[in-house]
Amino acid sequence: MWSRNLNLERMGSIATLTFDWAKKANTMGQDFANQMLDALNEIEKDKTIQAVVITGTGKVFCGGGDIFEIMSPEKVPIEEDALMVAGCNAVAEKLFYLRCPVIAAVNGPAVGGGAGLAMACDFAIATPSARYDIAFARLGLSGADVGVPWLLTQHLGSGRASYYMYTAGTIDARKGLEVGLFVEIVAAHELLYRAIELAQQITKNYTPLTLGITKSAMRHGPRMEFRANLAYEAYLQAVAFQASEHKVRLESYRQKVTKKDNLQ
Repeated sequence: MWSRNLNLERMGSIATLTFDWAKKANTMGQDFANQMLDALNEIEKDKTIQAVVITGTGKVFCGGGDIFEIMSPEKVPIEEDALMVAGCNAVAEKLFYLRCPVIAAVNGPAVGGGAGLAMACDFAIATPSARYDIAFARLGLSGADVGVPWLLTQHLGSGRASYYMYTAGTIDARKGLEVGLFVEIVAAHELLYRAIELAQQITKNYTPLTLGITKSAMRHGPRMEFRANLAYEAYLQAVAFQASEHKVRLESYRQKVTKKDNLQ
């Protein structure tokens, strides 16, 4: 079984999680789910971390499932396959619902389940060589893996998602930017710098409390009936109104406005 280094680094309130096994195209092996969940749980518990960047080393973001390690041309018990797929799905779920924003810095192809991991992040920036390969069908598998059908539909709508799913299509960086899968395309040597810059902007804008509230609203609200969403938001914002940091920022802003008015 191939040894895979999943590097977790901290820089102030920002964590960077890097797939660092470029010789194996950053593919997902037998230990991948446990490693990722351990790292994400560590991030979840560390309340000083307010934003996360996920990227890969080399020319590939994530090559999907390792066809030599988690797949076999021989029959294996269905329970083993189900547990393996459930583990990868749990990573996508954890990424999607993590208490703080997650930025995917897509440095190259994200294949199959690798595309699911990137789409489970809050948003993605990409290099010109980045792409999502919806490649399950090419191996005789369904596309029902790592949340890809659901996530792709959320991003693109039913028609476009169905098109890419059924044609086992590829969405390159330019098309991904056009349809909203990527929010920016940057040069490869600038990718990580730009991702960290965006993470810093996020943590500067929000307090830890309001960042978590906003993440909750973004993840849960759009899937509610609108009236229920408004009631949910009213509760969340009421909590934010009570926060001491809000009071401090409000007073500072009021003083600036008053000073500006007096100078006019």
